[in-house]
Amino acid sequence: MWTVVEGDYEWDEQKAAQNLAKHGVTFPEAILALEDLGAVTVADVVHHDRDVTFGLTPKGLLVVVSTERGERTRIVSARKATPHETRNYQATRTR
Repeated sequence: MWTVVEGDYEWDEQKAAQNLAKHGVTFPEAILALEDLGAVTVADVVHHDRDVTFGLTPKGLLVVVSTERGERTRIVSARKATPHETRNYQATRTR
């Protein structure tokens, strides 16, 4: 298991490959969502040590699960938002 470090972010190389195969999203793309100035981040209700971020990228709205590891943010997973999640995100942006 190799840890990839890119700036303030890190991830497991094998997990990133599995994520790409399953969801079609790379972890470098996930960084764009995390750094989106309009991103919305909420606490993960299942894993209390994780956050769920909804952020816009050139691929559209992504959902990124991450956790803080010391000085870095570790990306756990990333996928495209569902239509329901997209509507909820848009509703928060218009308030």
